[in-house]
Amino acid sequence: MTSTDPRPRSATSLRRARLLFLLVALVVPAIVVAVAAVVLVGWLPGLSEPVATHWGVGGADGFGPASTYLWLLVGIGFGVPLLMAVTTLVSARDQWGAAARLMGALAAGMSAFAAVMSLGSLWIQRDLAPGAEVPGIGGVMGLGLAGLVVLGGLAWVIQPRYRTPDGGVLAPRRDVRVGAGERVVWLATATMPRAILLLLALVLAGMVALASVLIATGVAGGWIVAVVVVVVALAIAATASYRVSITPEGFAARSLLGRPRVDIPLDEVAGARAIEVSPVGEFGGWGWRISVDGRTGIVTRRGPAIEVSRRERKPFLVTVDGAEEGAALLQTYVDRGAEAPAPPAVGP
Repeated sequence: MTSTDPRPRSATSLRRARLLFLLVALVVPAIVVAVAAVVLVGWLPGLSEPVATHWGVGGADGFGPASTYLWLLVGIGFGVPLLMAVTTLVSARDQWGAAARLMGALAAGMSAFAAVMSLGSLWIQRDLAPGAEVPGIGGVMGLGLAGLVVLGGLAWVIQPRYRTPDGGVLAPRRDVRVGAGERVVWLATATMPRAILLLLALVLAGMVALASVLIATGVAGGWIVAVVVVVVALAIAATASYRVSITPEGFAARSLLGRPRVDIPLDEVAGARAIEVSPVGEFGGWGWRISVDGRTGIVTRRGPAIEVSRRERKPFLVTVDGAEEGAALLQTYVDRGAEAPAPPAVGP
């Protein structure tokens, strides 16, 4: 007898997607960096110290030991892909989708970029006499970006086009009844998990410290970093938590800052249901997202969500505790509106 249970097939596909992700995100960068490092180390004895390590608009404006490129190669070519791989695996867990596949492709591409930039920057300086003018780095930068695109594209193709199946529909926990003339309101708060908020706070604190040091030391661009800090802080405050409400007038979700927000009048609601949402598998991450099937929504965590079907637009959803009760109440108002008699025609 043939089994029709899709779970074993899904588990096998997930394992294959993870395996190939590890191949392109860790194994490929390790090989690329190792080969580039062997070539780079072989060049070091023949280079005149110091070498150019930074280029500005007017040409080379920073110098240091040639071994600096070895550390940059290892840090950017393997350290960054390692961080991307670990972050993806921890955040995705048993979810998977295009976002995880893209991170694997970017990790592989980053190793090619680091290898080309490190070797290319030293290659244009190999035969220079001490004190000679260092050529521009535009051509090397172009080759580095080309390497990122080519190897990243190959890594994207190698990985399977697998996406975690969408979560199922959740049944209401209890029957919701609204009597004639009654006005029942449902309120809830959709907030990102504390771990993510803590991570964002640490990142923001690091940016504040960096901006403070740059401004205090008079480094050019310090105020630009400060402006970026303000923008990031406002973005975090605006998207960390949302207030969700369901009333006889319809559905509404707004940030605690008031923006962004969405209002869906009851006459635009075709139906409502509670579903299980996989942020990475269905939406590629967290925040105000758009899925591959056109749905939009506020995805703050994995779990239950209220999905509002709209008459002339794609559904909108929000992940929130108690989604079953909220969706049932909104559906009750939709059903009651459909049962209401049409107003009599007015005219001669």
